[in-house]
Amino acid sequence: MNRNLTKSLVAGALAAFASVASAGGTHIITVSASVTGVCKIIDATSTLAFGTLDPASGGTVNAVWSGGKFSCSKGQAFTVSSDDGLWESSSGGANNRMKLSTATDCTVASNCIRYTLTSVASGTGAGHGVGNEISFNVTGQTLIADYQNANVGTYGDTVTLTVSP
Repeated sequence: MNRNLTKSLVAGALAAFASVASAGGTHIITVSASVTGVCKIIDATSTLAFGTLDPASGGTVNAVWSGGKFSCSKGQAFTVSSDDGLWESSSGGANNRMKLSTATDCTVASNCIRYTLTSVASGTGAGHGVGNEISFNVTGQTLIADYQNANVGTYGDTVTLTVSP
């Protein structure tokens, strides 16, 4: 083989290799994530106690429970809603009823005591975040007219509050 031809081939191969080795470029990677808006209940059960109701000398009885805690993602709007209990006569929070423990239902009016229930309705987790607690209170009220003709015994209800984003 011709020496000049061999030199030319080697030089061409080196030049081709050098251009491949020096070829550069960039690759762009897009990084992404999203934070889920969540709310988390911290304490799941409590008691709102009206105490002993005296139909002979009583009046309006108020009960307050404080200590409800939950947390939400920072900036997440939240709503606290109530199912109005097991024995409500109609939805809306003003028609909650406690049922006499020995009764099967509230078809007999004297087997149930009407009460109202209020709590925090809505807000935002702005400035809080899941690591920071949001406190709320629950208040209830029963009027003398609601329990003056109630049967003697122990009354109760179960209300579920739901915190949702």
